[in-house]
Amino acid sequence: MVIFTIELSAEKQNSKANQLINTIIEAKKRGVNVEVVLDQNVDFVQRKYPSDWEIKIKSTNACKRLKDAGIKVYYDDPVKYVHAKAVVIDKKTVILGSTNWTEAAFDRNIEVSVLIESKDLAQEILNYFKTIKKEEYVEFIGKSTPISWSFLEGQQIAPLMVKNQAERVFDVYLYLLWKFNGNPEGRIVLFYDDLAKHLGIYEGWNTTDYRRQIIKVLRELEQEYKLIKFEPRYAKEAEITLLNYEDPRKVYVIPQEQYFGLPDDYFNFGWNRELSFRAKFCLLINLICSNVSDTKPYWSKSVAVITKQFGGIGQDIVHKGMDELRRKQLIDVRYDQFSDKPYDERAPKMYKLLKLYDPKELGLKLKAIEDKYGEVSYNKARKYAEIVFEENNPEIVEDIILKTEQYGEKKVKKAFDLIGQKNIDNPKRSYGYVVGILENMNSLS
Repeated sequence: MVIFTIELSAEKQNSKANQLINTIIEAKKRGVNVEVVLDQNVDFVQRKYPSDWEIKIKSTNACKRLKDAGIKVYYDDPVKYVHAKAVVIDKKTVILGSTNWTEAAFDRNIEVSVLIESKDLAQEILNYFKTIKKEEYVEFIGKSTPISWSFLEGQQIAPLMVKNQAERVFDVYLYLLWKFNGNPEGRIVLFYDDLAKHLGIYEGWNTTDYRRQIIKVLRELEQEYKLIKFEPRYAKEAEITLLNYEDPRKVYVIPQEQYFGLPDDYFNFGWNRELSFRAKFCLLINLICSNVSDTKPYWSKSVAVITKQFGGIGQDIVHKGMDELRRKQLIDVRYDQFSDKPYDERAPKMYKLLKLYDPKELGLKLKAIEDKYGEVSYNKARKYAEIVFEENNPEIVEDIILKTEQYGEKKVKKAFDLIGQKNIDNPKRSYGYVVGILENMNSLS
């Protein structure tokens, strides 16, 4: 099945859409192999006042019901709309037409759908659907370190570190939480060499220098932030006691509620060294907000609300931090489609947290493209990709090179120039629209 929208209502269990979903689930129980592709684009629905926005992810309830039944459910490529409404059964029966699986389509709209018995047509449609770039939404945080919301939301811990530009203090404290095993004494034996490697100060530094740097940071965590008790030992590893946020006379306890998980891959892949301080802070904001969102995998807040919630940090930190995460392919950002509206009447951005990947592997993929097509073509493609925030997406960088060979440098430059004139918060500033412009140019020439 490839369906643009399936609308399920808990209040209307006997709706036609619910009956169809029940039939699909029963087929799965009989052993039928069922695969469903849904459109994942976001709806920004305004109600009565400019501030009354409802953010909708299409087919959320249907997706959950199907996934809970063990059915393979995918969302499409967010760049394109999957507008099809088609079902292929047993490679011979095709049902297709204009009808979404919604109450309006079944009971109020004028729709047309047809049933066709044709093995050839069924196979042709299946082959076409194989070209859809699919992504399965899963909880991909994996093994992680629980971190209390109050670390990020209160004004006296992480936001204060940001205001003080105490990036190394921030990095060391997250490392300590990562290494803590939950013992009731709140104790950690700190291995200076390991911490120095994670901070990126091991190579090229002698032991005395990096230990001195680490001790300075630990003293700051102890004296200014009251987060640890530091016990240095001569010619030995240090002992650290983590302290309670509200009462430093008590030891730290791993939070059991109102916490988010910091993935182990944050340290394993070296993102604490790859990202700027503001981007690291914004990554934690994404981890909190996506965890409690009613519209997973997306979440939405205005920049003004974000800055207020997270310690009153500057809006510039949020803008630049989120932009860096987007360019690093760590979040996806969606904008209200009504781009001609005044800024204060537009719905807030939608953010989607993406999986942490290994930056070294990305570097190898990009280097392979450079080696394959040459430095000049590669550098031009990455420069173009930067206009649409995709310079770290190997597939798009390579596709720009191929599009340049197909359409010519002049047309590609013109398409990117047109898109580059749009504001960064215009939903049309995307590679999908660049491709559309090129295809339109080609059809007119």
